[in-house]
Amino acid sequence: MKVRQFKVGPMDNFSYLLWDEETRDAAVIDPAWQPEKLAAFSGENKLNLQAVLLTHAHPDHLNGLAPFTDPEGRRPVYLHDADYFMLEAKPAGLKTLSDGETLQAGALKIGVMHTPGHTPGSVCYLAGGAVFTGDTLFIGECGRVDLPGSSAESLYDSFVRLAALPDDSVVWPGHSYNGDTSTFGVQKEYNLYLKLARQGRRADFLKAVA
Repeated sequence: MKVRQFKVGPMDNFSYLLWDEETRDAAVIDPAWQPEKLAAFSGENKLNLQAVLLTHAHPDHLNGLAPFTDPEGRRPVYLHDADYFMLEAKPAGLKTLSDGETLQAGALKIGVMHTPGHTPGSVCYLAGGAVFTGDTLFIGECGRVDLPGSSAESLYDSFVRLAALPDDSVVWPGHSYNGDTSTFGVQKEYNLYLKLARQGRRADFLKAVA
């Protein structure tokens, strides 16, 4: 599996394309701000877009969604239903997610981990040793918990689960804060929030994110 990271917009967001090298079957994650960049790359590399994956429903992660939806709903747009309340309108093809399920996007198999905290419906996507963490986990940081629907307690529980992922799993975050990518092994050592969660220090975690 191949991954291409795109830094887009005024908030240093990341959008992603991932694809199977043999079939060219592809998925787009969090298309935002400059969808033409993703569309151009997809066309130049003859990718067959099978699905749209949203890590959560904040506008800065889906304001470039429209060009990638199918009016007949034949291309699924995946989002956890706990975040539906933030959508101005439901896109064609909208499908909900369940924790632990595996999505099939052509030849791609993509795991779903529900990681509430930043939003109630935040998810991370797992594919081929890559973990797309949205605004749950950044390089050296964690997502904000002072927004409507946020929960520091839920974020702690999500970080406990993330801290159990293999050290060689690659972190692909939703924004370029302190870096563009890392591994869970490095983050377990240097990310304060992941370290506290790994050590079971709930009170210290909640104090740190306050």
